[in-house]
Amino acid sequence: MLKKQIHSKYVELMNDKLYRHNRSLALKGHPEIFISEMFEKAFGRTLDIENPKSFNEKLQWLKLFWYDERATVCSSKQLVRSFVSEKGLGDILIEQFGVYKNANEINFDTLPKRFVLKPSHDSGHIIICKDKNNFDRKKAVRDLNKWMKTDYEFMSGEWPYHGERFIVCEKFMEDKTAGELLDYKFFCFSGKPYLCFFCSDRKNHVKSDFYDMDWKLQDYRWRYEPSGKEFPKPECFEKMKEYAEILASDFPFVRVDFYEIEGKIYFGELTFFHGGGLGWFKPEKIDYMLGEKIILPPKASPTPWERIINDFKE
Repeated sequence: MLKKQIHSKYVELMNDKLYRHNRSLALKGHPEIFISEMFEKAFGRTLDIENPKSFNEKLQWLKLFWYDERATVCSSKQLVRSFVSEKGLGDILIEQFGVYKNANEINFDTLPKRFVLKPSHDSGHIIICKDKNNFDRKKAVRDLNKWMKTDYEFMSGEWPYHGERFIVCEKFMEDKTAGELLDYKFFCFSGKPYLCFFCSDRKNHVKSDFYDMDWKLQDYRWRYEPSGKEFPKPECFEKMKEYAEILASDFPFVRVDFYEIEGKIYFGELTFFHGGGLGWFKPEKIDYMLGEKIILPPKASPTPWERIINDFKE
């Protein structure tokens, strides 16, 4: 336990150092420097931002030069709900118990026995309460307020996370039939779903597999260990593909996430930079195969980072 705590503290300190370094470069007008540094550290080679070819390279280009105001809405775990509803898919949203500007506003006594809390503007931070009677409220408030202070766009250059922030409280979701919550993440290029990045075994150590749009298991991987087995085609797979296309329309690339629980689809999130564009594929040729599918738009003027810099000056 002590070793785990020491490691956690080390990771926290390193993340804080990275955050301050990236933030300083970005606000001085050099986001391309920290984005290139992170890419080189991840892949051991220089980022070719002038002529990107791989999937991961093109995601870095999109971080620097693509702008669509809808991406900021869609990246927010709160604002995206209106986007999904406007697309006619409000019935797949997970039930929400509350929305807060800071954790001190949360009245835990009014919440159900089980719930999920997460900041709307970042990736990966989440608090899961499975039993309110054994829940550390003080720690939850402390962690949430800390996460709310972080400008997550400086962690890996994902500018859509820049914007209004909320803490959202949602229903705790579980699939008693499957025994776990299975995650279907659709890679969509120019509005068309192409691959399903399927995640399982989250309660232990997450496993992932790629399936094509006919639910055929693919023989390549991305970072996570493969499950080593072939899962049955989900009951709602064709409907998920349809919904993914509706939500992905007009974006050069977006990952559309769903859950299927007892024959019903639930919306997860929209992500424009899978893994921050910093995750390796095996074999490496898949990185370039998927890169060919991203059609880069014209450079935005002003760029997203020029907009962020102006926001901090105001």
